[in-house]
Amino acid sequence: MKKAEIQKIKFGTDGWRGLIADDFTFENLRTVAQACADYFNKQFKAPRRIIVGYDTRFLSDKFAQAVAEVLAANGIKVYLSDRPSPTPTTSLNIRLLGLNGGLIITASHNPGRFNGLKIKTQFGSPADQTVTQKVEAFLYKNKVKTISLEEGVKTRKIEVINPIPKYIETVRKYLDLDLLKNCNLKVVAEAMHGAGNSYHGDVLKGTKIKLDTINAEPNPSFEGLKPEPLPHNMPKLMEMMKKGKYDIGVATDGDADRVGAVAPGGRFITPGEIMCLIALHFIENRHWRGALVKNIAGPMLMNKIAKHYNLKFFETPVGFKHIAKLMQRENVLVGGEESGGIGVKNYIPERDGILTGLLLVEMMQQEKKSILALLDDMEKRFGKFRYHRQDVEISMKTREKVVSALFAKLQGKDAKKIFKRKILEVNTRDGMKFIFEDESWLLIRPSGTEPILRVYSEAHTEKEAKCLINIIDKLSKIVT
Repeated sequence: MKKAEIQKIKFGTDGWRGLIADDFTFENLRTVAQACADYFNKQFKAPRRIIVGYDTRFLSDKFAQAVAEVLAANGIKVYLSDRPSPTPTTSLNIRLLGLNGGLIITASHNPGRFNGLKIKTQFGSPADQTVTQKVEAFLYKNKVKTISLEEGVKTRKIEVINPIPKYIETVRKYLDLDLLKNCNLKVVAEAMHGAGNSYHGDVLKGTKIKLDTINAEPNPSFEGLKPEPLPHNMPKLMEMMKKGKYDIGVATDGDADRVGAVAPGGRFITPGEIMCLIALHFIENRHWRGALVKNIAGPMLMNKIAKHYNLKFFETPVGFKHIAKLMQRENVLVGGEESGGIGVKNYIPERDGILTGLLLVEMMQQEKKSILALLDDMEKRFGKFRYHRQDVEISMKTREKVVSALFAKLQGKDAKKIFKRKILEVNTRDGMKFIFEDESWLLIRPSGTEPILRVYSEAHTEKEAKCLINIIDKLSKIVT
């Protein structure tokens, strides 16, 4: 096997992703599945049991079947989902069934031309680098073994299951359904044609919440949009919320592990605001305590809430796997990413876009306040911050060169001249983050899953946050 071909398969921030029919092929996927089988067989004693899930992307069901066939041929008992399902559904079933891990066919929020594979550990958490490096080390080591689905089912090496009921039951138990029983809020749920489907309705069954679900039908092209819950990807939801007929709009990404939310009038509620609201809901309404965790691109509000309540606080690199690892060893109340992946206490160390969206509804009902009033209260207590993110497309071939040139221009005294403000700290743990004297900050980092340079900023005003973004936008054009 040529070195160039081997390098096509590389695990990023959250799994392996590639272009369908280019590098994400059945042949390459079976190679990865064999490496995963070799890893699980070495890591665990028999009997080894793995669940395989998938989303609504093109050929995801067939890709999942191919993975199951390879695992089964390697002596691993496989529980294969009988339908597209949210990533947290697979993760939760790992814990409930006491399995050794899981594999999920999904490219999460990537455009429809992508697909991918996520690895989940026996804890239901995303696999970290120590796991993915071991899997990568097995690539092309052994010949791919496979059996047919029919043979796997006949010999009971593959069991086709519906993973949804256990998931719905668990989420219903987590929410305060007694509180929501007589709730008359009007909610619209945006599934983005992904695996979130209409499961919000299944969870809220028996309540008086008026729920409308949009874009629940599978569409592998996602209408030409990215299934990432950001305003420009959700035109229908944004328009519906502008009309003011709903109390809140909630959204999930392609595999439903990320959350988005929109307030009446069409105000987009940032993931940072969502995780902070949920933290306050847990602290003040559920009377829970625990550490707060955000990644390096997370909101300053999280720091302030942790300080106010004298809670432990952690900041991690981008990638929920880092937060999940902390959740396994610390009493974490809320851990979240700016991208909308949020984990919560007394659940699994995993993101769940459906659950976290409905926790906002629970908070509104508990406090008898609109979502805008809750946001306003939080701002008055902990400060006003405005958050922005911009994605700059960048070729994978030139990415390293461009990023190096950009970072070189931002070194030392040059940075002070470029930003025209006092820099308190420069954090290079994941990309390059500048923290300024006025509590504003800017982060530049290449995406771990896409050919994109991500630029994040936060400041006390929209103008200042956009100004910081514009500085890097102009600078990136110079170095390219």
